[in-house]
Amino acid sequence: MPFEFTGKIDSATFVDRENTIIEVLFKRDDKLHVYNLPVDYSADDFQGFLSEWSMEAVERETRVSRRLEDEAFDKLIQGRVAEELAKGQRLLDEQDKRRYAIAQETLDIQDTERYILVENYKKKLEADVAKTDKVRYELAEAYKKKLEADVDVIDKERYELAEQYKQDLENIVDKNELDRIELWRLNNPISSAAVVPSDLLMNADKFNDNKNFLFDLKLAMFEDPTIAAIKDKTTKLSIRKAKTIYEALELYCQIKK
Repeated sequence: MPFEFTGKIDSATFVDRENTIIEVLFKRDDKLHVYNLPVDYSADDFQGFLSEWSMEAVERETRVSRRLEDEAFDKLIQGRVAEELAKGQRLLDEQDKRRYAIAQETLDIQDTERYILVENYKKKLEADVAKTDKVRYELAEAYKKKLEADVDVIDKERYELAEQYKQDLENIVDKNELDRIELWRLNNPISSAAVVPSDLLMNADKFNDNKNFLFDLKLAMFEDPTIAAIKDKTTKLSIRKAKTIYEALELYCQIKK
């Protein structure tokens, strides 16, 4: 019994992870059409499909198609992570510039006012010293040093506040990045659940091209306290961009030395 795809099949792949539906692409009038075919050995259309296309060919084409999809998704994720990191860094830099300019302007005004006050007071005391004795001059010098020490304390406090604010923003960017990675991981479970990164030394060659295993290995590296404490975004990004297990381990070992 002929079907609309009979003798016209161009390709066939599974469309679901349970491999229960086959997407059959067939040509008609020089155009590709789709026929969604349930895997049912008792159905006439499925038997008709098997008469001219093997399940081995379906599985082979499906593996190729899914591998290409996974690679494209990996590139998309890496690009978005890099873009968010760069955006966050630009925001931090701009905020630092504005905060530094405001702080510097305030300090300049305060320094000028204090300097005028100190100089006026010093001149008055020096005039008194000229008329009286050396004691008043020493008091003026002591008072000047105290004001200078106060300025240093205020400068240090402002700098520490600015650094803490910058660190808080960096922590927010890092947390958002980890949340996005965890969401991706939940939606893309590892196909070989029995394998964990601790098996790497015995199975490196076997899993070198396994994208899901490589992704879990990178997560394990980022959970290492030494890697987690690194502030250099470029170093962490180089690990994220690693294409193979060996490349990721080489970067990891260089940091751990």
